[in-house]
Amino acid sequence: METPVKRLVVRCPHALSLRRTVMSHGWVGLAPWRWEDEKDGLGRPERLPSGAKAQIEATQKTPLSFIVTVDGGGLGPADLEWARATVARWLSVDWDPEPAIAVASRLDPATAAVIRDGGGRFLRGSTFYEDFAKTMCTIQIAWSGTKRMVASLVDEIGDGLFPTPRNVLDAGEAALRGNARLGFRAPQLLVATEELLKRGLMDESGRGEEGLINYEEMIGLRGIGPYAASHIAMLLHDFSRIPVDSEVSRFFRERHGLPPDEIEGLFDRWGEYRLLGYKLMHRQR
Repeated sequence: METPVKRLVVRCPHALSLRRTVMSHGWVGLAPWRWEDEKDGLGRPERLPSGAKAQIEATQKTPLSFIVTVDGGGLGPADLEWARATVARWLSVDWDPEPAIAVASRLDPATAAVIRDGGGRFLRGSTFYEDFAKTMCTIQIAWSGTKRMVASLVDEIGDGLFPTPRNVLDAGEAALRGNARLGFRAPQLLVATEELLKRGLMDESGRGEEGLINYEEMIGLRGIGPYAASHIAMLLHDFSRIPVDSEVSRFFRERHGLPPDEIEGLFDRWGEYRLLGYKLMHRQR
């Protein structure tokens, strides 16, 4: 019997560029994402509310809409609505760019144009927890190591999907260290996962209470320093801090002769949009 394929439309209140969002940072290079460059198709496997496993893909229809394809068996209305909401999270469909455009228009009209044309968003995972755990996998390691760890989490802990908090807790430290090769991050991820659940900041599927999660909440978790907390905040649309890692430090040292503790000051004029000022002026032109 042929597997049913459903197509639905996700509409955006503001112009949104799928390609710019996908290329905004390195998340698309981490499992279980798949990007088909020739057709601008972004997809990945997911577990639907019904329990069915399906492939979800988004392609751009217009600057204000996307086609979402859900390929899987037993698709009900709840599954399709979940797929729609999940793609909306990937692409930050609900983020309002107008305040950022207003700031950028005063400081750098070219950056304002990028945001107006659908830039300024950063690809996000299907859940808050995915972004949190992947950020932990970027700490004190080369990008190749991050890719290897995330792929192992997906293959060994999530059975081909990004693991939920419950998957991670059930796996335990030995499996996270050995099978997923997280090393010193294994106990840190376990403790942080338990604490996020205990505080009610996410549920066991990894969906976050994003109105309650902020930089201050993150910085208090084991294994989360200023860089990681700023990166997680960025993926929650808090652009007031620049996640300063070794790559960012090297860029500003070589280009501007600045030490790490002076980087944010270079973008003070951008206020709560410091990160967009940095990313769009230097990275997305």
